[in-house]
Amino acid sequence: MKHKLLIAFLLGIFSLVIQEVSGQGASARTEATQSFCGTTGGFTVTPEVGCAPLTVNVKNKVPKPENLTYAFRFDRNQNTPPSLSETTQDSSYTYPTPGTFTILQYGSAGGTGFSACKDVVVKETRGPKGELITCTNGKAMVTLGDDPVTKAYDIVTINWGDGATLNVNVKTSTTAFFEHSYNPGNLPAITLKGSYANSVCNTEANTTTLTANGSQSLTGIRIRTVEMPEDGNAKIIYDGMEGIETKVYIAKGDGEFVFTNQSRKTGGVQSVSVPLLDPKAVYRFQLRSTDICGNVITSPIVSSVAIKEGGLSLDEIISLEWETESNTDGVVEFQLKRNGAVIFTTPDKRSYEDTDVKCGNTYQYEIVTIINNDVRSYSAPIRLQPKSSAPGDITNALVTVKDNNTIGTKVELSGEGLTSEYNLVVERAMLGSSNFEVVSPPNNQSLQWDDTNVSTSQSSYCYRFQYENACKMKSPSFSTPVCSILLATNTPDIVWNPEAPFISTVETYTLQQVDGGGNVVNETAKGLSTSHTLDLASQSDFGYRIEAKSSDGNFTSVSNLLNFRSEAILLVPDAFTPNGDAYNERFEVKAYFVKDFKMSVFSRWGEVVYHSEDIAEGWDGNIKTGKAPGGYYLYKIEATNASGQTVVKNGSFLLIR
Repeated sequence: MKHKLLIAFLLGIFSLVIQEVSGQGASARTEATQSFCGTTGGFTVTPEVGCAPLTVNVKNKVPKPENLTYAFRFDRNQNTPPSLSETTQDSSYTYPTPGTFTILQYGSAGGTGFSACKDVVVKETRGPKGELITCTNGKAMVTLGDDPVTKAYDIVTINWGDGATLNVNVKTSTTAFFEHSYNPGNLPAITLKGSYANSVCNTEANTTTLTANGSQSLTGIRIRTVEMPEDGNAKIIYDGMEGIETKVYIAKGDGEFVFTNQSRKTGGVQSVSVPLLDPKAVYRFQLRSTDICGNVITSPIVSSVAIKEGGLSLDEIISLEWETESNTDGVVEFQLKRNGAVIFTTPDKRSYEDTDVKCGNTYQYEIVTIINNDVRSYSAPIRLQPKSSAPGDITNALVTVKDNNTIGTKVELSGEGLTSEYNLVVERAMLGSSNFEVVSPPNNQSLQWDDTNVSTSQSSYCYRFQYENACKMKSPSFSTPVCSILLATNTPDIVWNPEAPFISTVETYTLQQVDGGGNVVNETAKGLSTSHTLDLASQSDFGYRIEAKSSDGNFTSVSNLLNFRSEAILLVPDAFTPNGDAYNERFEVKAYFVKDFKMSVFSRWGEVVYHSEDIAEGWDGNIKTGKAPGGYYLYKIEATNASGQTVVKNGSFLLIR
């Protein structure tokens, strides 16, 4: 309960301090809020400076204090009260280790809380630290420790044991190590002793006797990166050691190592340039460092890496290969970069085919070798463009009449020179004309292209094709023209244009029967004939088209589709001549898809002069009184089609005598 009351007093003091400085600017306010140390208390510390371990005594100067409390290890920057375990009401305290410590005093007097702080400096007395290396040739090297104990002193004295000493200012010295020579086999004890500039605690400071640790370790001297730029001035980055001479050696391929005339004796990250190398060749690099005993220590070998264009030559594929020599440490992986981004990694492969490239673009490639222990080797970059062979002429094409205003074209490509992007040039001319014009759009990327600016019921059209790849290389010439076939009907015959659809001869015409779903259900070879008579009486719903093949089998032309349905067809002549010449002697009607049939012929006065229900019969031009006179007669036909519907047809014809 008393502790909580004291904390409340202390917080009250803290609040008053803030209020007192609130008018002194932001910097004063910030400083005030960072400490509980006030100015209302008072005490003395004896001694304020001493040697570790140091016992101090405090004496209160506040009259009639209540709940007088001390925190002997208070943090001035602390903005929370000390915990109960950090406080005491004792007036003495022992600091076992060196450092600068703050003593916080707080309590109350006359109902008002107070606080104050004082610092105590405890000096280091432990012996400095260091490393001793000795050699059989009588050399010794001392490296001072980079630790708080050693750094606490102003001066560290090295006593070489043979009467020689060396004072080292540890505050300002940048020397990595210190050497001394003895007669071989006569190494005395070497000691270290720290001291202070003001002589305080110099007598109490302890002495350290060094023990030899064997040979000097230079394992920290190693290559980190090898970079081979385009100009051949290789850049080697490595970790050096202060005072140790490190030389850079090079070997071409698996040859002997030679000195590059590049050396350093400084510590930390070092960068050297080895000029006039061939960026396409492979080199091995090694560091050679000499310790104080004269031993030459070699670093792990790091090989450069060289990338080049591979031997594979395919359309729009860049083939890559890379070379390297063995490294002392194993290779983790190779990284292939294109335009700065990694596109492929492998632990052991030495080649790659980049298919994600396009003609007309230039790509930069480099290889990064990742070696164990975080070592990197970078190749010089190379710049390559995709190549392509010259495309050949198009030798396979198909032309199909789709409807009255559309002809479909389709080509098949083969051979070399084919790229992911291309321009298929389509030219058109009227059948029989040599005036071809381009009808395809620019950069046509479709091997199946429809020409919708035609009238297939009026004319036939010829097409020819040329391929241009993404490398702007064209077929040597246009393909052989392929022309459309115009299929027409003259029931029951169908006919097609007699002009061949190819420059070369037609191998054959094939009549294809097509069902309602567009499937070919029957084919009839027609040779070189350009007509066909249909058996309409035996058909229902069907369609016909003509397919022509060139003599070499590479070019195809498909006509328009003629559709027929099982609806009544009545073919009535408009004249006949019963004159005994055995030609056109009867008035005969041809009917298809008809079940029942009735026909009557009338004179111009409406008199029935002929009637028949047999479709096979025809009027011979005679009436009851003899031969009917020449002139116009009327007819009426009534028939029933296949679906039972009645079909009526009226008209007139001419009897010629």
